[in-house]
Amino acid sequence: MSTVRVQDDLFHYVNGEWIEKAVIPADKARIGGFETLADDVEKLLIAELNEMCEKDAYPDEYLKNACALYKALKDTKRRSREGIRPVLKPLAKIRGLKDLSSFHRSLKEFVLCDYPLPFAIDVETDMKNTDRHCIYLQGPSTILPDVTYYKGPQKDAMLGLWSSMAAAVLAKTRLGAEEQALYLQDTLLFDEKIAGLVKSSEEWSEYAKIYNPMKLRTVSSLLKPVRFRKLLKDLFGEVPEEIIVADPRFLKGFKTLFSEENFEEYKHWAYVTLLLSSTGFLSETLREMGGRFSRALMGTEAPPSVEKYAFRLVSALYSEPLGLYYGRKYFGEEAKKDITELTVEVIEKYKERIRKNPILSEETKDKAVLKLSTIAVKMGYPDKVRPLYDLFVIDESASVFQNVTTLSRIRREERFARLGRPVDHSEWNMPGHMVNASYDPFKNDVTFPAAILQAP
Repeated sequence: MSTVRVQDDLFHYVNGEWIEKAVIPADKARIGGFETLADDVEKLLIAELNEMCEKDAYPDEYLKNACALYKALKDTKRRSREGIRPVLKPLAKIRGLKDLSSFHRSLKEFVLCDYPLPFAIDVETDMKNTDRHCIYLQGPSTILPDVTYYKGPQKDAMLGLWSSMAAAVLAKTRLGAEEQALYLQDTLLFDEKIAGLVKSSEEWSEYAKIYNPMKLRTVSSLLKPVRFRKLLKDLFGEVPEEIIVADPRFLKGFKTLFSEENFEEYKHWAYVTLLLSSTGFLSETLREMGGRFSRALMGTEAPPSVEKYAFRLVSALYSEPLGLYYGRKYFGEEAKKDITELTVEVIEKYKERIRKNPILSEETKDKAVLKLSTIAVKMGYPDKVRPLYDLFVIDESASVFQNVTTLSRIRREERFARLGRPVDHSEWNMPGHMVNASYDPFKNDVTFPAAILQAP
């Protein structure tokens, strides 16, 4: 019973008793109703996967492959024996770059394998014509979670934490002590340049400003010395006339980031970035090391258990098959039909209220009603799994790292193959077992997965 009077402090009157008893788990940064719901779904599906693995019985080939990866991730003895070896070949490819010529010979492979590059390209829905795809270009990510930190008092302490983690992981490679120090120093220098060019989180939140169509000749000129036109030809077999530049400031300053003069700096940054992003797929020791910085930022005391880590990676890579399985078993077609009909009713009522609104202009009302009339409603779970997942076959003789990178490349190639094809509006951007919801401005659709539609 709360001792606080409701009229004095409504928040503590309602929540005080829960706050006193709530315990934040060691592997979490927070706890609450939302997280509890997600935890319950996670526990349920972990139990389901464990049972499938134990009985060697699977609802379909998708989940059979998902379970093969799940078992490989839980095999800590094998991952410990492999150690850092699985990532050494990709790292050697980066280290073997001699100059810009060798960089350009490897560029197509680097893009498809998602190696760290001084720019990022992807194929997405055209925000101004949601029936077609287009190429988007933007800058790479920074070490710190937002560029504003580079101007604040926390910068040195945060980069110090990151450097300590990176140094520990670099010590596991075959680089000598002097090389390790040089690679780390150059990574920080290159990252500082990136931070001076790319957008802040606040700027990214203005998603309408992501859409900046530019002629290819302009983009190619600003991206020099990258042979951008040739890269597009190699990747897509065609050269589009226009590119959507998500961050024009980055593009205009690109020459200060990447050039023949600082090529070694880029190479060392790419090496360290790939190494750190791969630690979760290597040994348990490296997984623990590679997560230290993010745990420090989040305030979590411990990494997730091996079982949770294995499930979360499988859940990300096999999101659609797992979400469809969860939705059909724990939500069902009848609930899906009911919530879809209810949502359509809400949209119709919303349109009525907009039409009656005395403040909005008629033009604004017409456009708002048009947008609502074309919005796609996605409730519960999709009707089927995309053909993409037919290619997601696990090689049980290969390492976890090799399997994960292969699946990631397949996914990337599939996304790039969409250029020139019409948009599939039936595709979901969230799986059925995710506790979340979204509105996608690129596709004008609203998604409520089955997991968030549970009682209460």
